[in-house]
Amino acid sequence: MKVDGTKKVPQAAGNHPWVSASLVVLGLGALALAVFWIRKCRSSGGSKHEYSALKTDGGNEKFRAEQQIRDGVFMACKHYLSNNDRYELKVQLGEIGSRTDKHWFSVQDTTLGAERLLTLVPVPSMCPLNPSSSTRDTLLDLFRGLQHPYIHPILDVDFWDTGAALISPLNPSGSLKDLIYASPWHEDYDKKYSCRGDGLPLRTIQCLGRQILEGLLFLHNRYFPPFYHLHSGNVVIQNGVARLAGLENALLGLLPKAPSAPETLAFGYLLFEMAAGYELPKPPSPAHLQLELERAPKVADALGFIFQNTRTPTLEELVCCDLFRGVELRELRGASIVQAVTPPEVIELLEIVRNPMPPSPLRRKDVVVIIEDRRLEDIIEEDNEDSDSNNASDNR
Repeated sequence: MKVDGTKKVPQAAGNHPWVSASLVVLGLGALALAVFWIRKCRSSGGSKHEYSALKTDGGNEKFRAEQQIRDGVFMACKHYLSNNDRYELKVQLGEIGSRTDKHWFSVQDTTLGAERLLTLVPVPSMCPLNPSSSTRDTLLDLFRGLQHPYIHPILDVDFWDTGAALISPLNPSGSLKDLIYASPWHEDYDKKYSCRGDGLPLRTIQCLGRQILEGLLFLHNRYFPPFYHLHSGNVVIQNGVARLAGLENALLGLLPKAPSAPETLAFGYLLFEMAAGYELPKPPSPAHLQLELERAPKVADALGFIFQNTRTPTLEELVCCDLFRGVELRELRGASIVQAVTPPEVIELLEIVRNPMPPSPLRRKDVVVIIEDRRLEDIIEEDNEDSDSNNASDNR
């Protein structure tokens, strides 16, 4: 058996010479392929290094430009506060909001011994108000009259050459958006909201949503202009209570954040973000609501009532829907909401903001987003009526 086995091995190799030849060919092919990939990696490695260096240089230039702007705003804030007897500059905060032209600072109120948030807001060319000392006094009267448990207070305001400076309480809890995405309030906007949030519990959505609606209704009762700036970043959370912020945006003529919409639709976008953990770029479809909000059918029904209705519901109707009916508002029990007579200067200021003199901001292309929710047929019909009235006046 042993002798026969040794004879079969060379016989098998001799009968199949193509096996050895195939192994040689495969080895040479593998060697050639390895050489090819090594040369390719070396050649591409140089170009990759050059491209990365170019991208880094561009990023450094952008960073330096942004840093120069921040340094300039910091020096301006330091200069103005050096002549202020009440507020002391503590530190400049990062880009905690979505507006790149807004700047935030932590200041110390030496009179009350409290830390405050100073927000420096640019005054756009389309601002309906005249930045002056009399306007400042009227704005202070307006903000003092907006004391409500669901309104974030503005404690002080002043006009600088670089914009409007507003003082408000500093809340470590941050905004509703910080709560949704479970992010620290003081981090940069692009970093803390880069990942999708988990959404909030149903009970939290009901309580915060009802509080936001009550805040909007209060503004309506005080003849405040339509609040197109409603979004999760403009809702401050203080001791678990939602408080509307960013009221100065509507008064100074700042453009709303997209997608801008009337308060009811904007509340719908906000409601979806609270439940799903991310923003909607446009109104959701019924299939979208069913897919994303399968575990929150009450929220889906409320959003269907807002977006799938033949007409846009009112804020009062939203308060009465199943999602918010019966929600207890403990903050309103012992609250002393001031019902004082509104000064005529404040009424005049609000009238200027609501109905600015021509050219009206609503007719400008850069604020057409304010009316993007209206039906095209309605806009065309209004334009036709305007043209007909103009023709009739020309024929007189």
